[in-house]
Amino acid sequence: MKRNIYIFSLLFLTATVMGVTIPEGGTLVMPVDLQKTVKWYYNKKVVDKSVVKVEGESFDKAFQYNIKSDLDAPWGAQTLWDTTGAVEKGDVLWIRFFARSLKNENESGEGLIRVIFQRGGGSYYKSLSHDVNLSPVWKEFYTSFKVGESYAPGKANVGFQMGLQKQLVEVADIQLFSYGKTKKRFELPSIKNSYEGQASDAPWRGEAALRIENIRKASLALIIVDSEGNPVKDVQVHIKLKRHSFGFGSAVDAGALMQEGPDGDAYRRVVEKNFSRVVFENDLKWDNWDNVENRQMMFKATEWLHARDIEIRGHCLVWPNWRHVPRNIKDLKDDPEALRKAVDAHVIEEVSAMRGKVIHWDVINEPYTNHEIMDVLGNEEMIRWFKLARKNDSDVKLFLNDYSILSGAGRDTKHQDHFEKTLRFLKEGGAPIHGLGMQSHFGSTLTPPEKVFSILDRFAALGLIISLTEHDINMDDEVLQADYTRDFMTIAFSHPAVEGFLSWGFWEGRHWKPEAAYFRKDWELKPAGKVWLDLFSKEWSTDLKVKSDKRGQVNLRGFKGSYEIELSYKGTTRKHNLNLGDGGKSVTITL
Repeated sequence: MKRNIYIFSLLFLTATVMGVTIPEGGTLVMPVDLQKTVKWYYNKKVVDKSVVKVEGESFDKAFQYNIKSDLDAPWGAQTLWDTTGAVEKGDVLWIRFFARSLKNENESGEGLIRVIFQRGGGSYYKSLSHDVNLSPVWKEFYTSFKVGESYAPGKANVGFQMGLQKQLVEVADIQLFSYGKTKKRFELPSIKNSYEGQASDAPWRGEAALRIENIRKASLALIIVDSEGNPVKDVQVHIKLKRHSFGFGSAVDAGALMQEGPDGDAYRRVVEKNFSRVVFENDLKWDNWDNVENRQMMFKATEWLHARDIEIRGHCLVWPNWRHVPRNIKDLKDDPEALRKAVDAHVIEEVSAMRGKVIHWDVINEPYTNHEIMDVLGNEEMIRWFKLARKNDSDVKLFLNDYSILSGAGRDTKHQDHFEKTLRFLKEGGAPIHGLGMQSHFGSTLTPPEKVFSILDRFAALGLIISLTEHDINMDDEVLQADYTRDFMTIAFSHPAVEGFLSWGFWEGRHWKPEAAYFRKDWELKPAGKVWLDLFSKEWSTDLKVKSDKRGQVNLRGFKGSYEIELSYKGTTRKHNLNLGDGGKSVTITL
């Protein structure tokens, strides 16, 4: 799971050059003299920075970055200002600025910067993080957003990350106002965001529908006969999909799943009624695994899930950063052999204890940004961890899991390249890897569906199954959130390599990003939640009532999975269960 860098909430607008009227009632919470207070962060070898004169605009100075080659990260060219006033969690802020790109290598001619509001240190938790496309002419941008944490004056930063690509960009006349809790976000000037392919008549929709029909359904033929083998006409047949073969569900918390009271009852109802698969959000991570009380709760939750035929993904065995392992493990960083033994012992213990209880294991989580253990032991250690997991559970499927592969408009090519390089390294080194997990956390920068499909195609070429492991959309525009939930799920479901789709939580009362939840705290279903459930329970489900024809037959195409068949004839009712998989099925049922 990716922590602390996802967008809290926002909407963006490109205004006319005439300028927006600053809403009344705000307090400026950043310096007036931008030139004296600016903080420059940049790679001097490949980046030039300067303050330049501007003519013909309402401002006369701009901050310029010339990024002459690709950087390792967007913050390789960064301009920040410390806040000058206190802000509280939940306060509404409004930012405006001007920007342009004079040179870049995009076919569209657009520059690209990221506007941010963040904690001034530590994990740099961001309440605002949004990519903005720039043209060669000055344009004004403005938006409102909520603050995710409280900050004393000077303890937060506002500014821009410029290092997303090679380019010459300029920003100017930046202002940040706080409206506290006197204004709601939608009372301040903004316009709704969008994404390419959102239109109802977008061509990709028809193509996706055809793929879903071909790869997610199979033919089912029922032949109903009497005790002498003769076909029986006009038998009332109810054919209902009980459990989809596609892994659909969510991250769950063992404590929430086992809690008593109305919320616990509601939590369990959602899981039992709708999910074919879950993943424990935190309960199987190393720290929580070592907590005996938490482990026992997790085992109880596992029993409850298995009793309802709900699959469980294991997440995760090794999250190879000192922050994500027990504190005593970091003490071994100068003793490679002791460190190796500690990691091995953990992998062996957890895989053995969960043998037969989980269908997948994320053996390694987020190696692009979390590699401190490999820095000590070497990258070959990753191959050993896969082999250790296979040795201690010969049936479980083993995955590499990472973030920023599909999200952020698909622009994080360095992360994608590293993911592919690591996957190839594991395969070529003999690691028994079966699949790759793509986390799919989104803020307001939404990846066009066709771009999502092309990225899925790229990784499907590796010959591994793909699971969407940690999906959410963290924004407070509920219409856009619902639209993209529908479209992202549709394009993912339409790709033949994708075998599962898990959201990273579903209830606001137990969600790491509450605005991303599908159910509000009082269990009211949000628009995105309705889309999320309706797709699998209605649009992508089979529930058919028909009568057998004169040959005693019923023929249909249904979604793959486990079925309950109910036959009613002359006052008697009988039920049959069957599984519909690849290749379809023909079944003769004797009344």
